[in-house]
Amino acid sequence: MLRTPFLTDLDSRAAVKGSRDPLGIQQIWTRLGRTVVGNLTTVSNSVRDFTTLLVGYYFTEQLAKDLGVGSELSVFLKWEQLAAYSRAHVNNDYSFRGTEKVRKFLSEDSRVVLSDDRTHQILGNQKIYGLWGLYTMPARASGLVYDDPPRLTPGAIAFVEKHYIPLLEKSCGRDAKRIRELLSARQAKIDVGRGHEEIVSCVAKLLQRKLSAQEKEFYRFHLLLGGPEDSTAGKQERLAELLALTLDDQSFTWSLESVAALSKAAHTRGDEWQALARDLYRIKTSESVLAPVSALFTYLLGLDGKSITSLAERISTEWEGGLKTVFPDEFRELRGDLGVTDSLTADRWIAVADALHAGDYKALVHRLIEQNSYVMTARGGSPWAEIESGKLRIRFRDEQGSLPKRASLSSLWRFPYFLDSMWIMADTLKEKHSG
Repeated sequence: MLRTPFLTDLDSRAAVKGSRDPLGIQQIWTRLGRTVVGNLTTVSNSVRDFTTLLVGYYFTEQLAKDLGVGSELSVFLKWEQLAAYSRAHVNNDYSFRGTEKVRKFLSEDSRVVLSDDRTHQILGNQKIYGLWGLYTMPARASGLVYDDPPRLTPGAIAFVEKHYIPLLEKSCGRDAKRIRELLSARQAKIDVGRGHEEIVSCVAKLLQRKLSAQEKEFYRFHLLLGGPEDSTAGKQERLAELLALTLDDQSFTWSLESVAALSKAAHTRGDEWQALARDLYRIKTSESVLAPVSALFTYLLGLDGKSITSLAERISTEWEGGLKTVFPDEFRELRGDLGVTDSLTADRWIAVADALHAGDYKALVHRLIEQNSYVMTARGGSPWAEIESGKLRIRFRDEQGSLPKRASLSSLWRFPYFLDSMWIMADTLKEKHSG
């Protein structure tokens, strides 16, 4: 029986990419990406969302003294809602999580409710898909929060008290009293256009798109360069320096060619840059295999009942003679990242690379089916595809794709390695920000 997944009514910005991952590729690109980007995730790429997070945690800690331990999440969710409504209503800025529900609530009435009740949350599950769930870990890795429930580090507290709380005090009273009162209530009704416009306006000003020079300096250190406990031993800072050279290139995209060029540029800069050059090249080598086989597996999901022989012929029509963008010996050097605790997984991936390079597409299809079976069984599920009597049998279809053209393979890039978040941060925090 062929099964297809259903989609829930979540904000489109809440989706976490790669959550299905039928070939177990995410753990590979995550390990390789973490060698050069130690703190950011694929979804934590907004400086203003980090601002919202920091001020939210500041209020949760302050109010916990009166409301008690256990109040932190409720206070944070209400602050995140207030920040979202303020950004949308005043700044016309919808680059935050929860935009669809915020638009809906504001279109119905200028009066909205701040509450941790699911009815009033701005995401299907705001705790998981909002800033608390998706930004806390990168903030922790960036040296901005610690402990559980999360608390701001001394440096983050000092920054918030120097640059953000005084701004809020101008319209909201000493220690932002009016905001504290809203966040302390179990449920607070506010009118963004009348009655609470001063509060909404001052929050919107705090979260305006343009960053001050002091903010850029602070966030550059913590977010772009990896913070005080940079796990990349300086590679992230050097990568940021290389990315700065690409920011004005409107044609820049992530591809095998662009990552190879960054690796080459690092290689020319001396001994301290060689580790970055090596790790970027390893990422390029990984993607040269993972991108096409991921696309191929998606393509196969639409070919239920086809014989393996006919599938190999179909693939050969587009990729005749194998992929020369794949270098098996270089890919073999990634063994330690292909199967950290399972040598058989590493063997399968190396066999995939060999078959892809040689154009042995029967072997390639078999290895991909084996890898999917291993991954899904390990998760307690069933394989998405199987081979029965020499034919492909599809049990689960995530999406249907097409086989990439040979000419596009050098620019094919499917997995993030946290590089795009890094690039967005570099662009946001560059000296002459267009925002």
